[in-house]
Amino acid sequence: MVAQRLKVLVLSRNYPNNVMPQFGPWVARLMQHLSDRCDIRVIAPVPYCPPGLGLFEYGRFRAVERQRQEGRVMVYHPRFLVGPGYSLYNIEATTYYLGIWKLVDRVRDEFAFDMIHAHFGYPDGVVGVRLARRYGVPIVGTEHALWRPWMDQYPLVRRQAVAAARTYKCHIAVSTAVRDSIVHFTKRPDAVCVIPNGVDGSVFKPSNGLSEKKGDQILYVGVLNFNKGLDTLLHAVHSLAKHRPTVKLVLVGGFFYRNTQLQAERIRQMAHELGLDRHVEFVGMKSASEVSRYMAESAVLVLPSRRESFGSVLAEALACGTPVVATRCGGPEDIVNNRVGRLVPIDHAEALSAAIADILDHPQYFLPEQLRAYALEHFAWERAATQNFDMYQDAVSRRSTAAQSAADSADTGASVVKEYHRS
Repeated sequence: MVAQRLKVLVLSRNYPNNVMPQFGPWVARLMQHLSDRCDIRVIAPVPYCPPGLGLFEYGRFRAVERQRQEGRVMVYHPRFLVGPGYSLYNIEATTYYLGIWKLVDRVRDEFAFDMIHAHFGYPDGVVGVRLARRYGVPIVGTEHALWRPWMDQYPLVRRQAVAAARTYKCHIAVSTAVRDSIVHFTKRPDAVCVIPNGVDGSVFKPSNGLSEKKGDQILYVGVLNFNKGLDTLLHAVHSLAKHRPTVKLVLVGGFFYRNTQLQAERIRQMAHELGLDRHVEFVGMKSASEVSRYMAESAVLVLPSRRESFGSVLAEALACGTPVVATRCGGPEDIVNNRVGRLVPIDHAEALSAAIADILDHPQYFLPEQLRAYALEHFAWERAATQNFDMYQDAVSRRSTAAQSAADSADTGASVVKEYHRS
């Protein structure tokens, strides 16, 4: 067991900042909960955009502050070079490393970190392994994304990510589906453990009772794009509205990049074309407390994704006492069962409509206090933080044990040499 308070350097390109405060919040929440037990520095690089390209998509990143203190966690936002779209994707680990290594050296001078925790296998994990070798510390990796199909499309990225994964002292996946997608490439099923993302029960909580719920309000929370299956959801609501004139779909969320902005605009247009103007409301990005209020007042939250690595909004809705409907698309299978909601096939508007109707018709089967108890038992951040901290201790302890064994071997070898020379 490691006795001292650990010092941890965290690498995560996906991390909230003053320009995009809702970008990668799950990493930030985990770090806040771990900061009770560890000293933490976070390096969360953002794309570099040269002056004069203000109309370019990445121009807004020039307004991201270079560093800030979040409670006990210091966060740094250095810049690194990226290309339009995926044009430089194969070498992003190299540009990432070049963008941060001098900063890491300065941090190391005053913060002798015991280990590195990299979030996402590429580019963060690849860079993390290089830094771990540079400073002689262990690395723990957490994967938040399914490795398929994108790893199949980028063989050079795949080779880098798989090589990095094989050097982690501990490799964490946020869901069984993510774990399986990693193992498909690494062929090391015993090397990856599942620790799900968490939910903050102090933020996400029920209203005072079932009577305060809006009986026909359906909620979606997330990015507005087609990967989230919002076209299928609109068709499901169109079907529901034929028999439920008061049904209403509230969509909370927005977009981060130009491509998703175009998709969001198309989704709005689809709602209009389906004649759903009275039944669909786009309310934009909201703070966590506002999202919690929407969740608590809605009759059901729906996540109709085509691919999902976990599905934090499902756990958050359950903590608010609201049942959920999701697709069998990866992560939701670890969260949703018939006691808390319904799972349906991907791209099946009829099944989605039927599942939503089933929950709207039977609210008495989904008691808020029971849904909340389930969410906090399985997905509380305190639980996730404890499991991550155990991984930290194991990684550092194994590193210390290995170093001591090497030192003992060296001492033994030296003694043998001395004895040989005496003889």
